[in-house]
Amino acid sequence: MKRSQTVLYLIILLLLILLIYREFGRGGSIPVDKEKAKEHVIAMTDATAYTKAFRAGKAELERRLQDSTYLARNFNLPAAELFNRHAIGALLNKKGAEGIRIYLGLNEKKEVVFVLLPVDAKGKDISGKLVAYETPWIPGVQRAMAQEGEDPEAMERGHRCPYTCDAESPVTQP
Repeated sequence: MKRSQTVLYLIILLLLILLIYREFGRGGSIPVDKEKAKEHVIAMTDATAYTKAFRAGKAELERRLQDSTYLARNFNLPAAELFNRHAIGALLNKKGAEGIRIYLGLNEKKEVVFVLLPVDAKGKDISGKLVAYETPWIPGVQRAMAQEGEDPEAMERGHRCPYTCDAESPVTQP
C-alpha cells in the first residue's frame, strides 16, 4: 500500500509540474482577446512606410536646422527600443493593468527614450512597484508591498536601435 501511495503522489506531482510549466513556462503563450488586439493591428507594409517616413522626416529636419548637429546632441532619437517579455509581463501583471502607455522622455545623455507604465481600464496610469525584490533577511521571500519611502517604478532602459535592430526586418530597410 505504501509503494502505491508513493507512486500516486509522484504521478500527481508530475502532473502538477507539467500544468505549472504549461501555464507559466517559457513556451507558454500570453492569453489574448483577439478582438481587442485587432484595434491596434496594422499591415506590415504600413509599418514599413511609417518607419521609412520617420527616418526621412528626421533627416529632413536635420538638414533644415541651422546647426545640423543640434538634433543629435540634444534629442538623440532611436529608431526603436526593445523591451523583453519580462519587462512587458511585469507591466501587465500589475494589479488592474489593462494596457501599457508609452511616453517619450529625454534622459541625462540627451537620448530620447520610451517610458512605459501600466494603465487601468479607465486609461489611468497605475503607480507602484513593478518588480518584487527579495527581503535581505529571508532569501527567497519577496516583499508583497513596497516599503515606505520607496519610489513607484516605470519601465525604461530599452535596448536602443540602431545598436540592437533586426537588420533583416522590413521596417529597418532604407
